[in-house]
Amino acid sequence: MKTIFDKPIILDSEKENVVLIYSDYIIGDITRQDANLAIEKIKSGDFILSEFISVIKVKEIFEYEFEKDVDACIMFGIKNNEGTSYKNIDFKDTETAIKADSLIKEQFEALGFVRKEEQLSVIGASIFPLIVTGIVAVAGGLLTWFAYEMESYENTRTRVVKWYVYLMVKISKSVGYLPFLIITGVLVLLCLFWMVKRMSNPPVKISVIR
Repeated sequence: MKTIFDKPIILDSEKENVVLIYSDYIIGDITRQDANLAIEKIKSGDFILSEFISVIKVKEIFEYEFEKDVDACIMFGIKNNEGTSYKNIDFKDTETAIKADSLIKEQFEALGFVRKEEQLSVIGASIFPLIVTGIVAVAGGLLTWFAYEMESYENTRTRVVKWYVYLMVKISKSVGYLPFLIITGVLVLLCLFWMVKRMSNPPVKISVIR
């Protein structure tokens, strides 16, 4: 049976690991030594998926996407007997992610995938940063409120509390709520700056769908 990728493709990943694309598999976050071992096992027919943590069967992919010059990973949509799931394959940097896409697009087009490249709208570019900003603001606000309440709190109970609650109480009594307020404000401002930057120059999203 003809395989999808006849020749092994090895690309740099995080922490000096690599990504292997070969035969009918995409294997992420492995050492170069394990990649060479996987190549030999695939050639000999002894390849076992459970021996590797991050393995994707190419034939189970129904889409993949990433934002050009922004994402250092490619998100693959997978559909099999277990249902639908999504898995990120991480690369060393954004340039390596772009290189990976250029090396696999021909094979995916041969499988019937349709490629689409479009620049996000201003609103579309702002959605994800806006969600992150909201999460940071809410979480920081709750921590600030908790620290404010704990400043004058005196525990009269004798029961044992969780270690993280005890730690938060001790920190709140030691430094007060202002550090939490300042850190939250700085993080929210950074998130807003990130959002404005994306909105001023919306990234190009590459989607490849079967």
